[in-house]
Amino acid sequence: MPRWMARSMGAALLALPFMADNGAALIVQGPLEVDWATRTVRIEAVAQPQAFTTALPPDHQYHALVHIDGGAASRSLFVTAVPDTTLARIFRDMGAEDGGGVPMAAWNLRWVPLVPQPDARVTGTRMEVMVSWSGRAPVPLASLLQDPGGRGIEFRFGGNEDQNHHWHSGCILCLFSCPGGVVSNAAYSIRDHQRSRTQFWPASSMPDEGTRVTLSFTLLDSS
Repeated sequence: MPRWMARSMGAALLALPFMADNGAALIVQGPLEVDWATRTVRIEAVAQPQAFTTALPPDHQYHALVHIDGGAASRSLFVTAVPDTTLARIFRDMGAEDGGGVPMAAWNLRWVPLVPQPDARVTGTRMEVMVSWSGRAPVPLASLLQDPGGRGIEFRFGGNEDQNHHWHSGCILCLFSCPGGVVSNAAYSIRDHQRSRTQFWPASSMPDEGTRVTLSFTLLDSS
């Protein structure tokens, strides 16, 4: 984690307000903007593709966005000073539903053959995740990643606040259906990760190491 990020971004989040929907954009001082009207949250983050690609198995190449104090920050594609618990609360206030989340057993039994739990997929509210940097127009996060498995990315809200204490990972966005991530990818399960059915990799369009970016999360319909 760059030290400038801890200084300039972390201190701004000591007292984030949680306001009811007032039909207008709410700008929070610091690296977080909430637009209640469009059900969109924008946060500042820093790209670290090198950390993502050099992470070692089995906990590798699926953490897309993690809080800088989380246990998975050193392996994540992006890090942010916005806590995972903060985003989960805001998404719920905006109307996001978790569909039951992904059970802890999906992780605990991921190496056990035949049992169904590791095949669980996140089923909550669909979300669009976009990335912008250096004045560029926002692009889908999926467009910045290679996916050899070909199933793509379908981000959905999982919540999973009740399971956060198992890892204190700080996981906000995961590329597989994860019992710890606030948002994760319904196209792949933890079993898929364990069996290497795809291995996400930064595409050539990925911003360089240390680039400051804005990630936006927009709640979509409930289908």
